[in-house]
Formats: sequence, C-alpha cells, structure tokens
Amino acid sequence: MSNPVNRRTFLKRSAETAAAVAGLRHLPAVAAETQPATQPALEWRNKQPTMAYAQLGRTRFMASRCVFGAAGVFKKGGDLRVLELAIERGLNYIDTCRGYGDSESAIAGLIKKHRDRLFVVSKAGHIGWPDMTIQPGQDAAAAKLYTDQLEESLRQLEVETIDCYMVQGVEHDWIVTMDALYEAFTKARKAGKVRFFGLATHTNVPQICELAAKGGRHDIVMLAVNPSSLAPLSPAIAMMHNAGVGVVSMKASGPIARDRAAFDGQTADLFAGQKLSAYQRAFAYLLFRGGIDAFNSHMPNREILEENLAVPMRKLEKAALDQIEARTLAETQGACRHCGACNRTCPQGVNVSGLLRCHAYARHYHEPDLARATYAMFGEANAAACRDCGACRAACPASIDLPAVIRGVRAAMA
Repeated sequence: MSNPVNRRTFLKRSAETAAAVAGLRHLPAVAAETQPATQPALEWRNKQPTMAYAQLGRTRFMASRCVFGAAGVFKKGGDLRVLELAIERGLNYIDTCRGYGDSESAIAGLIKKHRDRLFVVSKAGHIGWPDMTIQPGQDAAAAKLYTDQLEESLRQLEVETIDCYMVQGVEHDWIVTMDALYEAFTKARKAGKVRFFGLATHTNVPQICELAAKGGRHDIVMLAVNPSSLAPLSPAIAMMHNAGVGVVSMKASGPIARDRAAFDGQTADLFAGQKLSAYQRAFAYLLFRGGIDAFNSHMPNREILEENLAVPMRKLEKAALDQIEARTLAETQGACRHCGACNRTCPQGVNVSGLLRCHAYARHYHEPDLARATYAMFGEANAAACRDCGACRAACPASIDLPAVIRGVRAAMA
C-alpha cells in the first residue's frame, strides 16, 4: 500500500517548485526524463511503461496523457475496478468535482490507497457551472464559496492536500480576473491545502483561455475542445503553452456531432493492422496535432478504458496522422464548438449550452442519472423559458438544431 503525501512533504515540494519555476519559459509538453541542472526537477508519480506522460506546464508534473474523469463515478457503491486497473496501467491524474454527486467520496478509498501515485484534481462549482450563483461584484462571496467547497472536497476525498483545485465551468471574464478568488486560493496554498490553481471552461472558451494565459494565475486549464473546434482555439492553446499553463481537453469527441452509429464503418486500418474507434481518433488528433497535454475522458467500463489507455502509446507516422485528421474532422462536423454564442443570443436568457450538456449525458454518454442530476441543477424553469424562436440555431457556427435539442431534453426529463 502506498503512503499518502503528508502536508510537510507538500509544503517542501511547493516551496521548491515555486522558487525554481519563477520566470521560466514554458517547456515542451512531452519532456525528457533528465533536465538541465538550472531547471527544477520534474515530478513523476506512478510511472509505468504502459503509459505516455506529458509535462503540465510550470507545475513540472509529468501527467499521464489519459486522465480519468470521475464524473461518472457519482454514486457510492459503484464499481471502482476500472479506476484501479487504470492506476495499475500508469494513469496518475484523476479529475473530479464538487458538482459530481458523491464522486469525491466514492473514490476516496482508492485515492487514500494510492495517494503518492496520483495527481488529484477537483473543482468548486456554482461560481461558474452549473448555476452560476455568483454575480459581478460579489467577490467576497465567490472567495468564500471557493474556500468552503475546498474544505468540503478535502473532507470528502479524505486527503490533506489537493494537487489542483479549479473553478468549474468558467464562462465569464470577470471570474478569471477576480483578485479575491485568487487570494482565496493563495491563502489555501500557504496552509498546505492545495498546490495549484486552475479552471475548467465549456463556454466562451477562446476568450477564457486567452485571459488565463495572460493573467499568469492559472496553472492548469481544462477546456472543452473537439477536432472541429480546434482551429479557432489553436491560438489560445499556443498562448497557454507559452505562458506555462498545462492544457487538458474534455468533450473531445464532439458528442453532438452525430449518432454513434454514424461513426461505425469509418474506422480504418491505419498502422500495424490495428484499428481506431471514432473516439480514439478524436483523442489522438488532439494529442498529436492539437497541442493538448492530456485528454480527460469518462471511462465507465473496461472496454472504454482499454481504448483510451491505448491512445497515448500509439506510435503514429505522418501518413496515419493525416488519415486520422481527415476522418476525424469529417466525423465531427456539426459538433458543438463551446463558443457560447447560443447563450449570448437567447432573448429569454436560457442556458442553452447547459441543456446541450444534459442532452450529451443522456444520449451520447448513456448516463441518464447524471443527465437528470444536471437538469435538476439547471432547473426545469430554464428549459421551459425557451420560446423556440430559433435565435440560438441561427447564431450557432456548427448549425446545430438547438431548439430541437431543448425540446428533446424537456421531453426526456419530464
């Protein structure tokens, strides 16, 4: 059994890292094991020959390029053998959130067992996703909400220190730049409760990522990106890399693109007689062509786990990458680009992107309970406010029939 990282060890690590990385330029995403003496040592955990690793910006942490998204483990009593197997195979980055039901407490036992092998990330909700209870000017309330949720995450996860505590679902500029929020993190870091600061963004993604890169406060950003939305996001991703920000993708498969059946038949032999599923193609495209350090994926069963774990270890020639690019881009036409145009356009103030996520959980991730829990957080009134005017559909750069999606969500959740 592994020994957990204690607070004294954490404080020593943090002090050494903070002093060493000050003023350093960002290093390549995939780093060598040995570094010049003038650079701080890389931090390795759970290194296994069955996994590829990438440096998460200025954190110096070598993260498994496949991240275990624990959103699906939102009930106690769930089967955690998939996560145990992932750890055995070299996965060392686990992502959870206060908003994922009982996810934190459900995985606490495994985290305690393997604490020194894992980089644990959780997130504070409500400042952004799901219900954005904080309004402009409520800085003190935002700082308290972040601090209170951090304390609860520590309790639920049964750890003394969380490696990175993010703000979940950021879509407004003023949250990224809020001094009080960063000061709350800084205070918690000095107390040894958290090491790094980050944010996750599903909406208004390019602007949020650019601000995070310019601000110099966020160590890791997890962004919604899929192959069809990569091109407009590439400048922001490059800015984050240059600023030393670790970049993790989510929603990479473009869940609204098409039905899963549309992906069937598209798989082709690309190398060594092996085949890639549509989802593997999407992940591989982002890892090897998109400048992404690691991809976050929900892995509810061993079949999906095996598919995901195989992606970082692929050895792809340029010709294979070109084929992946062509097929993946074709498959993700019509996928949500997480630009937020639908929310900004709606005359009724409907959170269209949130309802789109409910649709994705129910139809594409096959997680009806999670869809209902998310829908409950947004509130039935939010969906009922839609007048089917079509403004969101007209504003959508991917031409998604958003009113139809909203109607479908309302019917499914009734």
